[in-house]
Amino acid sequence: MPISRCRGENLWHPDPGSYADYALSVPTAVQLILSVIVTAGISVALVWLFHGQIVSLAQEPEKDETDSSPSPPAAHHLSGRIIQVTSLGFVFLFGFTVSQFIGGYRDADAATHEEAQYYYRAMAAASQLPAAVGRDDLVASLESYGSVVANDEWPLMERADALSAYSLQSSAAAEVTAALGRSLSLGADQSPLWSTLTGSVDDMFMSATDRLGAVPSPNAVGLLGVTIFLGVVSLAMTTIFQPTRRRLNIVLIAVMAAVYGVLFFVAVELSNPFQGGSAITPLIGVVVP
Repeated sequence: MPISRCRGENLWHPDPGSYADYALSVPTAVQLILSVIVTAGISVALVWLFHGQIVSLAQEPEKDETDSSPSPPAAHHLSGRIIQVTSLGFVFLFGFTVSQFIGGYRDADAATHEEAQYYYRAMAAASQLPAAVGRDDLVASLESYGSVVANDEWPLMERADALSAYSLQSSAAAEVTAALGRSLSLGADQSPLWSTLTGSVDDMFMSATDRLGAVPSPNAVGLLGVTIFLGVVSLAMTTIFQPTRRRLNIVLIAVMAAVYGVLFFVAVELSNPFQGGSAITPLIGVVVP
């Protein structure tokens, strides 16, 4: 039974011309360079255009000698504290976010290898069954499963379209289960390889569920967005309230913005284990055991 490709709502990038298309079509090194150029370029342009206003904002107004009221503390005390809070929040959330993404990558990689291991074990067991108990039917269903995983599910996981990938996985698993049922009715359970086959298929399905569970969820989008927002706020507060001479200010802010651009890129790059320069690739349907 052929399995049609189902496209549901994209949980990560709902629009066709979205970041997913950009990430899949632009080389990783180019994305890194663009991230640094955009972040540093915008920061330097703002400093260059508004340096005078920034310096005026940071300066303390001269007090009238006849005014006996107490002077407020210098603005850099409050601005420095705000910069500390936002920077600390960014660093903490960035570390937490990256650690979560790295953990998800490890889980996805382990699940992918385990699924492939069980798949090829099931394929080997099915190939050794007698033809009379539906061997060819079983092998064809497993081959179809591998093709669906490599050619249909993986592009969806690259786009973090978990809903459609789960739908395809369910259809492919149902086809293999139906083939097992037909073989069972023909007496395949009398073969000593039957328990190996069914056990491998069960483990393969469980590993596939773990693999799909590693696809980033909308919660990851929110976490990533808050992390980048805090980084932008920290960079902006430093730019506004820690001015110096124009040229020196431009150099320092450019360096700081470039570092932030790299951090933003790293967080986004690690957000989806099936996308990017270190993306996990399918081991079923493309690798000969």
